[in-house]
Amino acid sequence: YRRAVGEELIRERALPLTISGVVRSSLEIIRFAASNRLCVELDYQGSTGLIEPYSLRRTKEGNVILHAHNVDRDEHRGYRVDRIQGARVTDKTFTPRFEIELTPTGPVVIAPTPTREKAGSILGARSSARPRHPRPALTSRSFDSPSGPTYVYECSICGKCFNRRKQTTALNPHKDKYGYPCLGRYAQWIDTRY
Repeated sequence: YRRAVGEELIRERALPLTISGVVRSSLEIIRFAASNRLCVELDYQGSTGLIEPYSLRRTKEGNVILHAHNVDRDEHRGYRVDRIQGARVTDKTFTPRFEIELTPTGPVVIAPTPTREKAGSILGARSSARPRHPRPALTSRSFDSPSGPTYVYECSICGKCFNRRKQTTALNPHKDKYGYPCLGRYAQWIDTRY
């Protein structure tokens, strides 16, 4: 988006202390979605809408604005971040209409959180029984149609990589690299090959 007079692009993660914790966590969700080209369900001033997030800017008045494309209305919208009430990542992907300015260095990589040991827990038993090994090299898979890009997604739980022709973060039931059933049902985009 073209910058307005006096508008300053915000790329750093440190925002003023006047921004609440709910808004800070919502902005991290929005940054993650933007870097992975995923639409966001945004709760804003009592209503919910589907958006494509693009940029975070500070106006000359000092307000922090999230610039996005409202999918429902098919128009550009500016959202004051202090009025955001929540955000959720969807599995709907988008092709960027503008440069995505929300991250300083590209996609945000979020490491899986360690699971706590629980008596009788499948996750606890698996995490203590086997150490994590480095991610194996990506393997290529043949497809019916050789044309078009291949999207590489990584399971957010087991780290297994999947090559896809369509952009979707939803995963079918699968086994981890050790042959055990994985509980992961969402993946993050990590690469596009042409």
